[in-house]
Order: sequence, then C-alpha cells, then structure tokens
Amino acid sequence: MNIGIIGAAAVGETLAAEFIRAGNDVLLSNRRGPTSLTTLIHKLGPKAKAATLAQAAACDLVVLAIPWINVAQLLPGLPKWQGRILIDATNTFLNYLPDYKVADLGEDSGSEIVARLAADAKVIKAFNTLPIAGFFNAVPDGYRRVTFLAGDDVDAKNSVKGLISSMGLAPIDLGPLGRGGRLMQLRGVFNGVELLAAVDH
Repeated sequence: MNIGIIGAAAVGETLAAEFIRAGNDVLLSNRRGPTSLTTLIHKLGPKAKAATLAQAAACDLVVLAIPWINVAQLLPGLPKWQGRILIDATNTFLNYLPDYKVADLGEDSGSEIVARLAADAKVIKAFNTLPIAGFFNAVPDGYRRVTFLAGDDVDAKNSVKGLISSMGLAPIDLGPLGRGGRLMQLRGVFNGVELLAAVDH
C-alpha cells in the first residue's frame, strides 16, 4: 500500500518507519517541501519518498500528523478527497510543555473539525492516545498493544484496522467519529490509556 503522510516531525517519522516495517511504501511531506526531507528519506530507506503535500494527500490512505494549530490553515488547500481515507493522528494542543495548553472545543471534537475541513474524506481517528513511540514499545510475548480508532465509514475502519494489525498492534473500535473521537482526544477517558491484548492462538 502507498501511504501518504502529511507532517514529518516525530509522529510522521515514527509512523513512516513502522508502515515501512509492515511492508508499505510511504510518501512523506511537510510544509517546507520535498527538498527539506532528504536526510529523513535517506534514513527511512528506499520505500520512502519525499513528496509535496498535494502528492501525499493523493494517496488512497493518508495520515494527518501536523500540529493542531496548523490544521485549519493546511487542510482547505489540499486537493478534494473524493472518498480517500484520512487518518487523523492529531491532538488539540495549542502549546506544548512547559506552556501546556489545550484547545477548548466546547461540544465539538477535533476529528469532527478535521472531517469538516477535509470534506469528502473518510476520516478515521487513530494513533493519538499515546506518545507516538509508546505504541511501538516492546510488549511481553503473547500480547499486542491496543490501538484505539473511531470513524463513521465501516469500510474505511476495516482498512485501518487491517493496517494496525499488520503493524503488530491490536485495534479496538470505539464507534463513530464524534463519540469515539471525544473518548480519544486530550482529556478523553482513553487518552493516555495503555492496554495490552492477548493474542489468540
């Protein structure tokens, strides 16, 4: 599978490496352009390519891995989604430590905002409930780390579940994008929760 990644900082880089490890090709992009990614692409190896934001967004499955403060500016400028899958891996930080601050969304959820900004995308919330490296820390034999997801499109969720499973993780579906996304986002009950699932034999 070709996976586009929008954002090449810690989340984008870590997911790119794990997608590649699972046998996928990745198109990695950022706002500074492909030439800024030369060192990272060399580090990731031949299954990674540098791309423009539009090229990465044109993949059938795309990961949004940028700071929340850039989401509203970046998403409307991308090509029409036409039903492609967009994994929202963002968290609604306005500032990071030491000036930690979270956006006040009221009754809204971050992923519902992403879905409105990326009209016609099949938005799936995933890879945001732990620090990104935490998803891939070693686990005891016979277990997989749980990875939560939420979304409204059944087929898109099944595709993302398959991707998560191929990475050695255990997907757990928290339901629709709005309700599940609220459970997963910052201050949601599943944000920061680390669970292991026994592997069925």
